Amino acid sequence: MSAAEYNRHKAALDVQDAVNLRALAREFVKVVDQAAEETRSTEATWADPAVRLFVNKFESLSHSNWNDHFSQAYRLCQENANA
Repeated sequence: MSAAEYNRHKAALDVQDAVNLRALAREFVKVVDQAAEETRSTEATWADPAVRLFVNKFESLSHSNWNDHFSQAYRLCQENANA
């Protein structure tokens, strides 16, 4: 599928029921790449509605898997980064 045929807005809607983090991440790269190419602006890319839906989905998945998600994840990354 060519970049012109890829519809990031449809992809953002399609992944709202996704539970596969790896597949979501791969699709997110496509969405961000297309948004960045179209907007030619970092700020506009992050404001893109499809990008925002994906970011929200990532956030939603992380909340369902972590009780004290951010602080615990941050602490564990610090420990593992210094191992």
